[in-house]
Amino acid sequence: MNKIKGAIFDMDGTLLNSMNYWATVAEEFLEKNDLLSKAGDNRRFLELGMKEFYNYAVRELGLTLTFEETHKQMYDIIAYHYENDVSVKSGVINMLDTFLSRGVRMCLATATDRFMVERVLSRLGIEKYFSRIFTTGEVGVGKAQPVIYELALEYLGTTKDDTYVFEDAYYAITTAHNAGFLVAAVEDKNVFVSKDEILSLCDIYLSEDNGYDISSLI
Repeated sequence: MNKIKGAIFDMDGTLLNSMNYWATVAEEFLEKNDLLSKAGDNRRFLELGMKEFYNYAVRELGLTLTFEETHKQMYDIIAYHYENDVSVKSGVINMLDTFLSRGVRMCLATATDRFMVERVLSRLGIEKYFSRIFTTGEVGVGKAQPVIYELALEYLGTTKDDTYVFEDAYYAITTAHNAGFLVAAVEDKNVFVSKDEILSLCDIYLSEDNGYDISSLI
């Protein structure tokens, strides 16, 4: 196992217990607007992107808000959870402390807006671990492409031989792996892909059960 000098961390589902709030934001929005009962047992909206969800809610449920109003309400719901409910995953602080004491350079590469990232990191007291935050919104490309990881690597000044990308999402793990990065896959209960599929793409697998054991990397 290659010894680590640089770490590029995803945030949601990797460091924080937050993916469950993303998974239910559409449901919370519909409940807020008294439309959840109209959806009945149909939960397909949980799988839709923002624009598709909006079109579905207007067409099938009678939503009368504009797209901008809908987006703001859903953003506010998520922001509330970041400011009040989201927590650090068990084992993460010990892992970050270990890396910090060993001089491992760390940064974030996240799809979450900077405003919410900075607020939640500050509230949880973990902003000190990361020398820079990269967001897909600012980079202009999502994690289906490796641009954000390449930029983070360039910033860290490390190499693909000693830098690990920490991710929970299967598609992001696939992107990093295919781009030649070492991958530390992080277990999250909201990832609905088999462990075997993830193991085929990662160099180390971390979970709360093994306490985020990174002893083999240091």
